[in-house]
This record gives sequence, C-alpha cells and structure tokens, in this order.
Amino acid sequence: MTSTRPLAHPAPSPIVAIDVDGVLNPANPDHAETLGYRPHRYDGLGPDCRRVTGTVWLNPGHGPWLRELAEHAQPVWCTSWNQLATAWIAPRLGLPTAWPHVPVHAGAVRFGHQSKLTDLYAWAARRPLAVLDDEFGGKDPTTADQRTADGAPTLLHRVDPYDGLRRADVDTVLTWLRRL
Repeated sequence: MTSTRPLAHPAPSPIVAIDVDGVLNPANPDHAETLGYRPHRYDGLGPDCRRVTGTVWLNPGHGPWLRELAEHAQPVWCTSWNQLATAWIAPRLGLPTAWPHVPVHAGAVRFGHQSKLTDLYAWAARRPLAVLDDEFGGKDPTTADQRTADGAPTLLHRVDPYDGLRRADVDTVLTWLRRL
C-alpha cells in the first residue's frame, strides 16, 4: 500500500527591489565616469507626464550584476521612474523589459519611513524581499525586522548614492538570498 502525501508547495520566490536614482544613477556625476558610468541623454516625459531633459549616468557593468540577481530572485523596479525603468533604463543596461515595476510616487522619507516601502510591502505580500535603495528612514529597519519576524524575510540594503551600486552591494544581497 502506498501512502499519499500532499505535494509540498514551493516556497514563494524572493524579490529584489531596485531603485534607480542613487543606485543605478549616482548622485555625484563628477566622478561617475571614473567608476564606469556612461552618460545617457534623456529627453521625454517623466513619470509625472511632464517633460524632462537631463543626463542619466548608467554603468554597463550593472546589467550583468542585476541579471545575476535575477537568477536567484524576481527583480522588480521600485523607483519613481516607474514604467520608465522598464522602458528606458532596462534597455540601456541590457536588461529584459519584462521586469515588473511597483507603482510608487516619488520616494522620500517622511516620519522616519521611506514612503515607497509601504507600496512595495503590499505588492510583495509575504514573499522574501531585498531592497536596494539609497535612502531609508530611521524607522524602516524596525519595520523590516517585524516583517521578518512575521515570516517574510526582509533585507534593506542601502547603496551609497555618491558611488551608486557596487559589486559589494550585489554580493551582500546574493549572500542573503542564499541563506533563505
């Protein structure tokens, strides 16, 4: 006689949320080129449907790093660039244009919380979540710790906005993902 056991449900795949400004587009363009960034001229509508013109500094080395993260987690854009991250940033880094974005308003810290995390947490539900961003509020680690205690592991990883994403940032997230 064979016993029938219910099929185990696979654990929900983790998410890596990626910001653009301060992470992929450093805040200090004066030394961006020395770090491998290349200028890209943007002239079009911004997320708020107003015309925007300016230079966006992107590092072609970030594409392979982000694809490496995608081998271990579902990447999502969590940036005020919203759908422009998929349509405009992704192709310039050699990334798929199918990665989703979490609709957020301009990120800012208010009352000790990064405002876009509320939308991100709702979107992610109970899935493990790593966040690559350059700005978190003083209360955000406590909220992330509580989310982790409630069964949804959460890593908030601050990227230095003046240098943008570095290999050590990616390695930190990869190490965390492997420990899940």
